[in-house]
Amino acid sequence: MRSFLALPLPDELADQVERFAARLKVGRPQPIENLHVTLAFLGDQSHDALQDVHEALEVTSLPAINAEFSGLEPLGGKVPSVLGLMVLGVDGLQKQVLSCVRQAGITLPHRRFKAHVTLARLPRKPLPEDMTALGHVLQTHGAVRFPDTQLDTLSLYRSELHPDGARYEVLADYPLTS
Repeated sequence: MRSFLALPLPDELADQVERFAARLKVGRPQPIENLHVTLAFLGDQSHDALQDVHEALEVTSLPAINAEFSGLEPLGGKVPSVLGLMVLGVDGLQKQVLSCVRQAGITLPHRRFKAHVTLARLPRKPLPEDMTALGHVLQTHGAVRFPDTQLDTLSLYRSELHPDGARYEVLADYPLTS
């Protein structure tokens, strides 16, 4: 089962971010139910492996965090695949989550972590006008900032790919302590 661990956005912030992303007119804006901060992409895992992750997270006390949502950045390489709203303040929690994943016996490839909320999926083969639109968005809205927000829930998600985009289902929530 394709899965990941992420911090869902509180409703008020998710609503603000969704409205902002819809105004950008770049790529395919993400629906409100897909707005989150991924801490660990687990890829395809067996039910047993996910059960082990679940059990490790249930007995681990993880802290709630105060996150800063500031700045736009195209992500995904030379030809960016997403437009991200950058998130500061989650690196320590991400390392703790990865430790729980390893404790459950899952080895993940080493990737550089850039905390973000995906606002829009960009075209795989962008036309010049797509890149011009992206440049305009970065120039006019690149320094956007949303209110610092406490994130107090970690969720285990199932991800199913469909032609019109991924669909996510929350399998379990883990309260983060203040």
